[in-house]
Amino acid sequence: MRQLPFSRRSRGSCELVCIVAACYRGRMFFPLRLRLRRGLALAGLACAAVATAWADEFVSIDFPIRKKDIAAEGLSAPPRQVAAPNGDGYAEVLLRPVRKDDRIFLTFVFEEDGGKGPSVFWSGDTSGKQVTLTDNLAEGVAGLNRRTFALPDEVAREAGHLYIMGRQDRLLRLRIDWLQASQTFVATDQERPQLILGGTPQLDRDLTGQAKMTPPDAWFGPVLDAALQDGVADLSENIELVVPLKVAPGPTRLRAKFLGLPLGRSVRVWVNGRVVGRIQPNVPSLTDPGYVRRGKRVTYAGWREGALTLDADALQQGENTILFESPGKGAYLSGTALEIVSPDTDVDAPALETPDAAPAPSASPAPAFSPTPTPGPTPVVIVPAVPAP
Repeated sequence: MRQLPFSRRSRGSCELVCIVAACYRGRMFFPLRLRLRRGLALAGLACAAVATAWADEFVSIDFPIRKKDIAAEGLSAPPRQVAAPNGDGYAEVLLRPVRKDDRIFLTFVFEEDGGKGPSVFWSGDTSGKQVTLTDNLAEGVAGLNRRTFALPDEVAREAGHLYIMGRQDRLLRLRIDWLQASQTFVATDQERPQLILGGTPQLDRDLTGQAKMTPPDAWFGPVLDAALQDGVADLSENIELVVPLKVAPGPTRLRAKFLGLPLGRSVRVWVNGRVVGRIQPNVPSLTDPGYVRRGKRVTYAGWREGALTLDADALQQGENTILFESPGKGAYLSGTALEIVSPDTDVDAPALETPDAAPAPSASPAPAFSPTPTPGPTPVVIVPAVPAP
């Protein structure tokens, strides 16, 4: 007996498996076709009534929109884009609601000019409610960038229109992911990711669509994780972090994120006037939506993290300097942090002491870390500098 090629899914997320069981009666082929048509009609009515999006799928929309047949189960119509000759305008995406516990994630690839970036808002079809999801995706850089954020549950569960306002000629790509929660076990001394996209785990605080906040100091087992930088620094000049320590630490890991650094390039790091190595940012999976092709060249839009292990004698008691040597124009630095291992789980890791006076910063001062996650911030100075000869 030949198995009929029925699909479990039809447009609008209706299940048709039951049709096979209801229709097939021995060798009665004609009743089967009759009942099949009737079953398909009922299924179409159910689709129109429910009209919810399937989870575990995605669609990638490249701008300017040239394809007329962009379709996905979560879209109720093809997206469209309207732009004036000066580039201002909007893009419109019609979203179906998702089931409870499913989530929608939006990833934008766009070009920044140092000013305001795209704004995104949503308008509900039933409620008429309008929600501003983000009024500015930009981070104040110049060049390609990539931002991802999650739609709030109350928005994702109602059909509505998504609008991307601003310079349409600087909007390169929108990827929409409809996802179901997946059980993952995370060790207790690790931060729990909210999303894995392009092979990279992303934390909940990075998926708000708003300006990124510096995380508080935190203990992960015997390791103190402390941020050294707040905001974004332009790496077209050398950037120096002043780090005062009460006592010399043990093994230390320095990590940072880089934007605009060409693939394959690294950044030289100096500690207390001597070179300690280079940070090579990771290369994301090719499934990452941040890859952009321009002619024969492929570039990456988005932040990439790298790290460097410092020897036990690299940082000393007192004032230390960590300098990132400029790789050239167009590169940016953020998320700089130190991980310090406490020699004993009952003993705090070395604490930073507050300097009596700090040099005037050329960039926004950033909080340093203290031996516990709760005290107020200690200033760390970010100043452009030239490596010692």
